[in-house]
Amino acid sequence: MSWILFSILASLIWAIVNIIDKYVLTKWIDNPIVPVIILGILSLPASMIVYFIRGFSYLSYFNIFLAFIAGLFYVLMCLFYFKAVKTEEISRIIPLFYLNAFFVIFLASFFLGEIFVPVKYIGIILLVSGAILISSRSSAKVNFGISFYLMILASFCSAIGQVITKYLLNFADYWTIFSYIRIGTFFILIPIFYLYFKDLISTVKKHGKRVIIVVSFNEILSLGAVILSIIAASIGYITLVNALSAIQPFFVLILTIIISIFFPKILKEEIKKSAISQKLIAIVMMFAGAIWIS
Repeated sequence: MSWILFSILASLIWAIVNIIDKYVLTKWIDNPIVPVIILGILSLPASMIVYFIRGFSYLSYFNIFLAFIAGLFYVLMCLFYFKAVKTEEISRIIPLFYLNAFFVIFLASFFLGEIFVPVKYIGIILLVSGAILISSRSSAKVNFGISFYLMILASFCSAIGQVITKYLLNFADYWTIFSYIRIGTFFILIPIFYLYFKDLISTVKKHGKRVIIVVSFNEILSLGAVILSIIAASIGYITLVNALSAIQPFFVLILTIIISIFFPKILKEEIKKSAISQKLIAIVMMFAGAIWIS
């Protein structure tokens, strides 16, 4: 199933993006809105490149409006996500994205008619349960901080955007849908450009042009992962594509352990035996869930 390959590849790229996000927001950027501004600036050129290379398929005005709404929820997701990354370990933050599986289940069943046999839902429950376990500080007592609630909001926004995207793929190819959502992202961010562009300028003055270069590279990687996920959604059911992407925390955990051991100045996370054991148990649950839904 090619949608499985595209989903896994997107998850791997996003894991790399997450690590870079954590480094940048910890070392260089005080205001989480700054990377969102850079993302918005890159969104319009990305869409124009697609337009000049292959053009856009026809899309009704209503569906273009829906694409812009998807862009709005993408922006909101990024804002909540970047704020959460500032307050918590990245290996605990990322699994919480996959709480959106619950939201996608209900939204996709109601709006897209995606109904599955019970075993698929058991797999999704395992994925989400693993996400909750890996994000808790203690396996005996679940403690949630502000980052948990920020990621609930990010997950909800992500779910809405994914369901809208899947709906729009019934009317145009994935390149067209990707481009219209990115155009919507750009225009929605114009007020934020006006209000917070000075924060971007002050960040560059403080840390140099490397901030723009690294964040821009990272957002280009993120856009590549978005394209892969949209391709996967165009082939498979959005409920299953979304749930399978929950293997992303595995990639994040492996990368954070390696970096914490060998490059602690870049990224330092909790690598005590108990913490790693808890995270590994959670990841096994996620793998089991991913196998059941695929």
